[in-house]
Amino acid sequence: MKVILLSAAMGRGVSSKSGAAKPYSFSSISYLVPEKDFIQGDHNIQKCGFEPKSLSMREDQTLYNKFKKITEEQGICEVDLTLEPDPENMSRNIVSDVKLVS
Repeated sequence: MKVILLSAAMGRGVSSKSGAAKPYSFSSISYLVPEKDFIQGDHNIQKCGFEPKSLSMREDQTLYNKFKKITEEQGICEVDLTLEPDPENMSRNIVSDVKLVS
């Protein structure tokens, strides 16, 4: 899946907001997709440019490091994402690999 990559984030820690300490972790990417017009019945909404989206990625330091290297060397750029089923919710996909589009 080719997208315009904006950023990647990965974190873990212990939250104590609700009193009892609770571990958390997350990993995701942000990317851009072209805006699409919305035409339905009496509605005609024209759009141009890009819309930001986010997608979870596999919690893997090596994968995060690939995103970090790409963003540091290329800035905002086009990448090709490999997706796999999310083991916690098989009806969703997560990012499992990334390659720079040349």
